[in-house]
Amino acid sequence: MSKNILLVSIFILALLHVACKSTSQTQAKSNLPYTTPPEAISDLDVKFVEDIAYDTHERAKFDIALPNVTKPTGLLLYIHGGGFINGDKDRVFSDYNVDNMRSLLSQGVAVASINYSLLQLGGDENVGVIKCLEDAKRALQYVRSRAQDFNINKDDIVISGSSAGAGASLWVSMQDDMKDISSPDPVLRESTRVKGVAVIQTQCSYDIEDRWIANVFQDYGIKWSMVAAVNAAGISQFYGVSNLEEYETPEIETYRDKVDMMDFMSKDDPEFWASNTLTPVAPPLSQDIIYHHAFHVRALKERADEVGLANVCYYGKDPILYEDPSGETYVDFVFRKITE
Repeated sequence: MSKNILLVSIFILALLHVACKSTSQTQAKSNLPYTTPPEAISDLDVKFVEDIAYDTHERAKFDIALPNVTKPTGLLLYIHGGGFINGDKDRVFSDYNVDNMRSLLSQGVAVASINYSLLQLGGDENVGVIKCLEDAKRALQYVRSRAQDFNINKDDIVISGSSAGAGASLWVSMQDDMKDISSPDPVLRESTRVKGVAVIQTQCSYDIEDRWIANVFQDYGIKWSMVAAVNAAGISQFYGVSNLEEYETPEIETYRDKVDMMDFMSKDDPEFWASNTLTPVAPPLSQDIIYHHAFHVRALKERADEVGLANVCYYGKDPILYEDPSGETYVDFVFRKITE
């Protein structure tokens, strides 16, 4: 009898040890440095972490708002706008999009918002827009690599953004999976595929000369020289060149191919929701109209319909020129994709 009691006691102690070890590991993984949420979401039942580094450079940080729930949640990864020359991750909880974020958080969807490299001329960092885009890619992979820490389901992610952040979202999502399973960096071994893409005031491509002239502004009969004259500084920054003469090279032609989201687009890419309804439908004679013209979304839709990619699009202002028959809103689309 005593021998049996001893064996049972040893067995129970072993179980307790395993249980305590498991609990300790779980607590360690969830030991995030929570801080006070932004005022716009402070009344919601969420936990908030800010300035999490996803890479080594100064702007490679993100904030994340997590619904205070036990079950793993879906995630919206948001990329701010600002022409790749300004802007900040805190915009997601302070600009016109805040009501959308509140609605998603209330429905149990986590929201992360990233910073990324900004364009500048001169010096070793003069590498053009692709650096910003690659930051967005790495941020997505990093969040995925810590899915358990953030209590998110890494398979239920939608990527989203406004203006420059919209274009970055399309660049990441329209490519084949960019994970590198042979990389020594575990972050880069994570997938870049998402369940959906939601973009506002987007650009259709960053091959400005070919796509914008031929697909976006074809109605106006403009030439490349006209766009270059209006936006010479922006073009130099986009491609990491000091002047337009440096732009006319085979290297920049190859570069343009690497940032052409429309060329990447195929039927097996994630469904996208796009809306450019805030800028007048007018000749592209200012930077705002050039970057946010309704016909960027028209070009995306035409290409998507051509390859058979599902899309929900809205474009035009006073009047709306095209409105998806579903009437699906930004929030409804994000929630539908995450829960599919």
